[in-house]
Amino acid sequence: MMPPVEDQVRDDAAATAPDWAVLLEDLELLVDSDAASCARRADEGIALAQVRGDRDAEMRLTYYAAVARHLLGDDRRSLELAQHAEELADHRGDLVWQSRSLACRGLVHHDLGDVEDAVDLLTRAVDLGREAGDITGTAEILNSLGTVYTGMVQFAPQAAQVLTEARRLWLQAGDPDRASIALTNLAKTYVVTSGRLAETNPRGALTAARHALGIAHQAVDEADAAGLSRTAVDARLAVVGAHMVAGDLPAAGKVLQATRAMLVRFPAPRQLLALHRVRGRWLVRCGEPLEAVEVLTEGLRLCDELDRPGERPELLRTLVTAHEDLDQTVEALERLHELYELTIRRNQAVAERRAELLSSRLEVERAERVAEAERKRAAALEQHNARLAHEASHDALTGLANRRSLDQTLARWTEAHPRDFAVALLDIDHFKHVNDTYSHQVGDEVLARIGAELRGTLRTGDVPARYGGEEFALLLDGVQALGAMETCERVRQAIAALEWGDLIGGEHVTVSLGVATGGAGTDAGELLSRADAALYQAKRAGRNQVRLAE
Repeated sequence: MMPPVEDQVRDDAAATAPDWAVLLEDLELLVDSDAASCARRADEGIALAQVRGDRDAEMRLTYYAAVARHLLGDDRRSLELAQHAEELADHRGDLVWQSRSLACRGLVHHDLGDVEDAVDLLTRAVDLGREAGDITGTAEILNSLGTVYTGMVQFAPQAAQVLTEARRLWLQAGDPDRASIALTNLAKTYVVTSGRLAETNPRGALTAARHALGIAHQAVDEADAAGLSRTAVDARLAVVGAHMVAGDLPAAGKVLQATRAMLVRFPAPRQLLALHRVRGRWLVRCGEPLEAVEVLTEGLRLCDELDRPGERPELLRTLVTAHEDLDQTVEALERLHELYELTIRRNQAVAERRAELLSSRLEVERAERVAEAERKRAAALEQHNARLAHEASHDALTGLANRRSLDQTLARWTEAHPRDFAVALLDIDHFKHVNDTYSHQVGDEVLARIGAELRGTLRTGDVPARYGGEEFALLLDGVQALGAMETCERVRQAIAALEWGDLIGGEHVTVSLGVATGGAGTDAGELLSRADAALYQAKRAGRNQVRLAE
């Protein structure tokens, strides 16, 4: 007989389970170099991890799938995956992966233009990373947060602060290579800041550019020493930017030439595109608009080839200026029109992505509301059932266990209890006199107060119960005859010392008790009969005393 399909899938999965560590290392490399392959392999791994019930692997794979989807522009799916990874991490109490998943969500929000939520999510991710002691992960998130701050005019000081902190943490973790990345981003931040100052404060811009230049040169030295070609190119472009803000175009040209030579030896298409953007702007500044048009047009071609539409606006703006410098009015208008259309399309795309994000968020919020309502309903039902169970096993007047509950507990103890125990029956002396003289309502209050006194006098493992009428029963755990007598005498004295002036004037209430000892294998009915006989002896002997069954 063939096994069910589900069982066969599960067996096949178990037999072909990958080495998760190796797969995760592969995804770490693929997420930057080939996001589509990373997403595909992560999805396959997630399905396998779910079949195998491996939540840890599923959590890690889902994170990489989220990052890959973000790089591919599938923001809604990226957010869904990042949210799921965060929930898995939260359920497992894994602060490291919860932090990383939050950071992924933050970067998606940033790309959607939702800067406030991006900063909030990244800040929370940093806090979790620090709490988890994840030094390298926290540095990575701080580096991302710094790049977000760099694009916000009012947060320039925060950008420098968090990037400096990211660098410090990477150095602390013994990772100078990544520390040079943070330094390069810090240089870019100072270049952007100096560029903003140029319009309103030329002297301040010059000072800031010199500061940026010093940091950028240091980043170049560190990246070269580490053999990080891509970081070295980024650092050199930061040097170019600082020279251009400072007005030193010849120095900027020399660095551009060296950067072009580097990209010939270490090709990197995205950085080649960045070089075209920066070099085109430099050529316009140098009064070489014709060559600038060629460089910028090639940059636009690279944008299409690399599917990097986000790089086109700046290229087009510089190209418009170059055509204007050449008195090419028609070409300038054409490029300006293209820039306008591109801006409209980008705004529409961002609006659509935000709408999808809002829709996804509303769906999540609706699901959360439904889940919260279900949790409340389940909690209310649980409380209701607990109340019913309590009412079924406890006396309403005294709050003690009732006769049914007492019988059940005694049956368990006599069947299999690891220690000796005792049963005591307690009767209120002359209780009929209280009812007849002061009313049954007063009698009920006397019963309630004695029940409270029993709860306060007995130990945690003992069981006081309302036996019926004015009688109570006590199950005393782990005692033999002497201990049982001592406990019952303590109860008798405590009740005799109670003040009743508010209920029955100057009168006192006393009790009589009969005690019988037993253990596992003792007959429950016999124990109760012996305790009742001892109680009868106590009452016949004058009440207000304790007697041990023979």
